[in-house]
This record gives sequence, structure tokens and C-alpha cells, in this order.
Amino acid sequence: MNNPVKTDELENYLENAKTWETNRVQELEKSKRIAWIIATVAGIFTFMALGSLFMLMPLKTITPFVVRVDNNTGIVDLVTALKEGDTTYDESINKYFTQWYVRYREGYSKDIRNDYYKAVGLMSSSSETKKYYEYFNKSNPTSPLNLYGDNASVKIKIKGTSFIKPDVALVRYIKEVWHGSDKPQVTHWAATVSFKYSGAPMKEDDRGINPLGYQALDYRNDPETETSPTGFIPKQPLRQLPPITQPTNVFPTIPMVPEYPKQPVAQKPGE
Repeated sequence: MNNPVKTDELENYLENAKTWETNRVQELEKSKRIAWIIATVAGIFTFMALGSLFMLMPLKTITPFVVRVDNNTGIVDLVTALKEGDTTYDESINKYFTQWYVRYREGYSKDIRNDYYKAVGLMSSSSETKKYYEYFNKSNPTSPLNLYGDNASVKIKIKGTSFIKPDVALVRYIKEVWHGSDKPQVTHWAATVSFKYSGAPMKEDDRGINPLGYQALDYRNDPETETSPTGFIPKQPLRQLPPITQPTNVFPTIPMVPEYPKQPVAQKPGE
């Protein structure tokens, strides 16, 4: 037979069972609260990370660059975009005026030679203006007026510009001499230009050509060495054009020493 269960023992058993169930429920509730707290904190950090990422996205840019290799000389140029940093806006302005100065000074065409002559005078110092006049004067056998005349033209293509010093630029360019429809004679050159900006007064129409007062202080032009695939440097004969008669007063002249009038020779009596 089964022994009867005492009342106090039954109540004690039921109380213990109730306490165990209560503890289990409390532990589950506590675990649930901790899980929610951890999930909430993790969610906050996740949103903060995503927000930081979106804030940094505009600062991250991909800047492509192009490496250009000259087919004739093998010199490598890096084509970059204009930005604050390696290439400044002042440097870009200096490149702009220096490249145009080389175009004005080395280019030639019957229709634009007067304009180029004037531009070189406006963008040169007094010493360089005199040197250019002596070079361009028709009395010089190598003057463009004698070499090219009305039938030929010279086109300048800039390959690149670098700075030896902040005020000294090295411009590498290609010179193409065209004689009508014939194939152009192509040569490679490097011009070294030292320059400054002058605040001297200037007429309004001259300011339109040289708005910032660019002044070339010294100019040197040297041929670049061009090698063929075999390593042999070919020499191309220059085509000489016959001198063309042109007015002598096309360009301004430097004042010359006046000639004194010749005294008449006294004749002997009887002659």
C-alpha cells in the first residue's frame, strides 16, 4: 500500500516547484532583455558605420590617368587632370601663356604673320624683341620671310611643358613645315623660356592679346634628338624657296644711322 502524503510535505513540494518555475521564467526574461540590449547596441553601431561610410563616399574619388609615349622620341608624358595639388592653377596659366608664346614665335603663315609678329613683341622683353626683329628682318637670309614667303606655312604642335624653375619653362613641340599639298617636313624641338609678369601700362587692344602682361625674358630653341627604330638619325634636306619680293616696310624697322649727303667733286678747269 502507498503511504499517505503528509500535508506539510505536499505544500513544501508545491512551493519548491513554484519557485523553480518562477526562477526559470525570470532567467528567460533576463536573457531576453540582454539579447534586446545587445541587438539594440549592435544596430546603433551598424547605423553609425553606414552613416560614416556615406559621409566618406564623396571624399573618395577615382582619378584615371593616361601615360602617353611619343612614337618618335620615346619620351613618356603623364596626362593629368587639373586640380589643387601637383598642378596648380598658377602653373596652368604659366603653361598657357608660354605655349602660346612658342606658337607665336615659331609658327608662320602668310595670313597671320603680322599678328604673330605683334604678339611676340607684346609678350617679349626689350632684348628679346630686338633679337626677334633681327631674326625676322628680311635682311636675314634665314628669316621666315625668305625661307617660307607666301607659299609655305609652319604649324606648331605642343607635346608637353615642364618647369625647370617656377619662372623657367621647357616646351617640347613638333614643327611641321608645309609646302602646299606636299608632305610636311617634321622636326622636334625644345624651347627654354624664362618669363615674368609685368604690370606696365598697355593699350586696350594689346591687353586683349596679353591680358596679364606676360614677358619672355630669355628664349632658347634647340632641336631634339630623334632616333629611328634602327638607331640611325636620318637627315632630311631642307627645301629652300626662292626669295620673294615683298615690301620692306611690312614690319617696323630699327632706326638706322642717317647717311650724309655726298659732296660734289670739284672739276678742274677745262674739263
